[in-house]
Amino acid sequence: MMVWTGAVSTAAFVGYEYDRRFHASAVRRTLRTFRDVLMICADYKLNFREESGAERLNEIHGRAARRLLRCCQENGGLFIKFGQSIAVQSALLPPAFREELSVLYDNAPSVPVEKIEPVVARTFGGNARLDELFVDFSPTAVASASVAQVHTARLRSDPTQRVAVKVQKPEIQLQIAWDLFALRTCARVIERVFEIPIMWSVGEIERRLREELDFEREGNNSELAARDLASMGDGWLRRSIYIPRVFWQATGKEVLTTEWMDGTSLVHPKELLAEGWSGVDIMQRMVSLFAFQIFVTGNVHGDPHPGNILIRQNPGNTVWREPQLVVLDHGLYVRESREFRRQYTEFWRAAMLGDRRSMTRVARGWGMADADMFSTMVSLKPPKIGRGKRRRNDQKQENEDEKEEDALSKEAAYDRQMELKGRAVAALRDSNGLPQELVFVTRNMNIVRANNQSLGIPVDRVRILGHYAALGLRAMLADEAASSSRRYSRAHG
Repeated sequence: MMVWTGAVSTAAFVGYEYDRRFHASAVRRTLRTFRDVLMICADYKLNFREESGAERLNEIHGRAARRLLRCCQENGGLFIKFGQSIAVQSALLPPAFREELSVLYDNAPSVPVEKIEPVVARTFGGNARLDELFVDFSPTAVASASVAQVHTARLRSDPTQRVAVKVQKPEIQLQIAWDLFALRTCARVIERVFEIPIMWSVGEIERRLREELDFEREGNNSELAARDLASMGDGWLRRSIYIPRVFWQATGKEVLTTEWMDGTSLVHPKELLAEGWSGVDIMQRMVSLFAFQIFVTGNVHGDPHPGNILIRQNPGNTVWREPQLVVLDHGLYVRESREFRRQYTEFWRAAMLGDRRSMTRVARGWGMADADMFSTMVSLKPPKIGRGKRRRNDQKQENEDEKEEDALSKEAAYDRQMELKGRAVAALRDSNGLPQELVFVTRNMNIVRANNQSLGIPVDRVRILGHYAALGLRAMLADEAASSSRRYSRAHG
């Protein structure tokens, strides 16, 4: 018996060490994920009961959120990003998930500089070293996120140019296949246990996350966003937004070098307000930028969380105080098809006008008969929208929504949550027709809505979105008319 025990212990130790050394603990992280997700599922299945009462139900949500947070923090890497995605689903998930998981926007642990040197070597080939590309490279990271960390430096080719060097963490490439396997398996388990169709979005999420690990692609995304802003944005928007320049001579698949930008992160809203910045000015610019991308250009930043937004004084204005938003981390982008952008723009136009027939037509075209539920998923906050009169100021509306949710949670928490689940299941039942772009366009809108909430809901977010939806629709109609005219001229010329 002791021989067998010793053999099992030795095998376990060898397996643990092999996983740690050659797979960056990917197997252990995957097993931890399966354990925690199964325990969360079991907790809900055993304890989520009508007779439990609101307080008891909130305890269940809190336990689940804390367990999920602990799992994401212990696993690190892409699991930080998974947790961030869940944190912004405030329209569909209980508040406990937003409250607990929002800490994942803080800095993730970084690795010592000697561990990123092999990443630089394989990115630039041969025996490439940091000191061949940079001078004054910071020995510790100034920022660290889920898949990469940032150091300050100066270019060896131009020592006057201060830069931000984003280097992929060395373990990410070893972990990604296991992490996406865990995501796919857990999504399938959750779909089976809770009967909520979510697998339709998993393929798109996997594809975009793999793309996000290509830093050359990120550099191209940032330059495309800057060109869109320069060619299609109005003067106010161009002045209000800045996208850092990419230095391609020091950029590769796992290393991205851009201008260093000084500013205050949106992660610290109290600090921003203490510096004298107006929440209204900040959010007008942020909502306008991402509405411009969604409805006008079709190239959409998929991860505008607070850590990716800096606020600084507009360097072109030396007369008065004027904020400029610096937008970082362009790795996760979605390219909207023209058909999707046209349909999505029409849905928002209809929502602004209270045109429920048109809203339902677009939603049904995507296989969703419940236009109200679809509005919830894209962060329009029904059922207030589209009931025969215009939506009131977004700030008043969202504050009243929160009060109503509090009252409902005290009186009919179970019934309300089960109704929401039932409507979500019904809405997603025919998920084959749902455009893949919705996954990250909705993510963008949910994050921007959460950013607006963090500053006290200073702007009417929906009104700004409606304005850019009208601009986008007008531009598409003009383009279609011009195309028809050209075709007619060719046919009769």
